[in-house]
Amino acid sequence: MCTARRHHYIPQCYLAAFTDTGAKDGLFLVIEVKSGNCFSTSPKNVGVEKDFNRIDVDGQPIDALESSLASFEGKATEAIRKILATRTFPSAKDFNTILNFVCLLAVRNPQSRKRVNKAKEQVRHILGEILVSDPRIFEHHMSKAEEAGYISNTNVSYEEMKKFVEERRYRSEFHPQDNSRSEFKIFDMLLPIFGKRTWSLFLTPENGPEFICSDHPVTLVWKGGRSGPIGFGRRQTEVFVPLGREIGLYGTFEDPLPPEVNLRAEAVAALNTRTATSAERHVFSCLKTFNIIHEGHIREVVCDSSKRPSESSDTLKA
Repeated sequence: MCTARRHHYIPQCYLAAFTDTGAKDGLFLVIEVKSGNCFSTSPKNVGVEKDFNRIDVDGQPIDALESSLASFEGKATEAIRKILATRTFPSAKDFNTILNFVCLLAVRNPQSRKRVNKAKEQVRHILGEILVSDPRIFEHHMSKAEEAGYISNTNVSYEEMKKFVEERRYRSEFHPQDNSRSEFKIFDMLLPIFGKRTWSLFLTPENGPEFICSDHPVTLVWKGGRSGPIGFGRRQTEVFVPLGREIGLYGTFEDPLPPEVNLRAEAVAALNTRTATSAERHVFSCLKTFNIIHEGHIREVVCDSSKRPSESSDTLKA
């Protein structure tokens, strides 16, 4: 059996809902948010990173986590497809599955992983600087490390180590398994907070426009245009994630909305703006055009793969 090395942090079965056929082998248009370049492809080729879910555990294949997640993602997709077919709020069982899925999307992606790794790296720099801040501190900790068996027969002097640390002649590496362990701890803390929100389905107008998706689809914003540090547990915040081209999931702590809410075109455009702004690299759209809000007005973004970015009427950078 082949070992999977291409791991989708945005599941293909989820992205399938945004393709022209609604299947994993269907096609959608992809816009690169930095360049505005556009191309057509299937979910197989996006939202993927080599060894993203890799584990190294004795007796387990390195893609064991990837396989386990795929099984759960399949169940979540089945629940989402029921919503797309009925346009009604799901049963308690299906909603619980979907909420777990959305929470995983929120915490397990390269964007969040990079932020966490950067913070860890900064902590390592600080600890290294403390270690070489005084010869006595250095000698104490080197002696302790040698006693514990972490190092042996080192001839590195304090002066050499101080220069090594201050010039940062080292590189921090983070194993996907350690990242996953941290992410699942965050997931365990975040899921109950998600459960305290009141959730509604947002339905697009019958004649459009439609929702788009991105490689970071779970968005969090302050209500009323407020700015500043934000978190999923803060009140007066809104969470939104598109579930398909015509349906999205919205959650808030206060002023709950009905289970199903029919949106106007302006609201769809505003939510698409959030989705596009949150994207790390890619935005996905089945249609050649979609609406966003720009400078207070609905703007049409053209994602025609037959044209160069300069030939399009607008790009995401506009």
